[in-house]
Amino acid sequence: MASTVSQKVLLVLSIIFIVLGLALTLGGAFSPAWQIVDIREFRAEHQHGLWWDCVRAEKHVVAVGDFYDETPLHCMQKFDRSAELVIEDTLNNIDEDGAAGESEHHRFWAWHKIVLFFILFGAFSAFISICTGVCAPCFPPCAFVFSISLFVAMICSMIADGVFFLAANRVDNRFVQGMVGTYEQNIGYAFYIHLFGTLAWILAFICTLATTYKFFSTNRRKEFISGFKSFSPQQQNNIGHNLACSYQAQPRSGNTNNPQLNTSFSYNPGPKIPQHSPASFGSRV
Repeated sequence: MASTVSQKVLLVLSIIFIVLGLALTLGGAFSPAWQIVDIREFRAEHQHGLWWDCVRAEKHVVAVGDFYDETPLHCMQKFDRSAELVIEDTLNNIDEDGAAGESEHHRFWAWHKIVLFFILFGAFSAFISICTGVCAPCFPPCAFVFSISLFVAMICSMIADGVFFLAANRVDNRFVQGMVGTYEQNIGYAFYIHLFGTLAWILAFICTLATTYKFFSTNRRKEFISGFKSFSPQQQNNIGHNLACSYQAQPRSGNTNNPQLNTSFSYNPGPKIPQHSPASFGSRV
């Protein structure tokens, strides 16, 4: 009973961490704030995400060094063909347009696609893990699939975080060229949201390993007990009778009261040699 309760507690805890990680990773993927740069000469804040970018075009000065955000974000998708054509035209006129260098950061690069692929594949694996985890109490072998799918989700999420972190710290991605100065992009809160989702999946995987161990150990114990109790008294008597018959059917020695299991080890006396007394030997002489 205690083992069953611990199984359910670990399973529920694992699923809670998986759902939490799934919400955080997808929330981070849908946010544009993966890289944030404040271009002061344009009085604009640019947020560069994985598949869409947003710009806050105006900032009203409240005090020295303080800004009050009032204008909403204006966003566009990276894979929009019309936006891609505008970016290409802007880059072609880079000598005339001083802000054309910033447009380079709105393109849909290969590393964006790699990060998105691992995030989406990890989310799909986490969903499979939830489905198999729910079925584990009814069908214990699902616990094995539960652990494998969550492990794949965790690895994919870690790869996505690593690829983005390395790409975001490259010089050509880290700095944005304006008309006058160069501005450094900072890693936004969306990356940290996704990172917290990865940590939640790591904790879920630790709980999943304990859950799988509990399920398989309990299942083996139940099989052993059920196999031991499956022999009825009549079957036990039949087994004893068969053993007794096979014991009696084996070869015996001269003594019928003490059957021998193997005649090769029984004692067989050789022929007796006649012994002559000294008197008879002398009479012959």
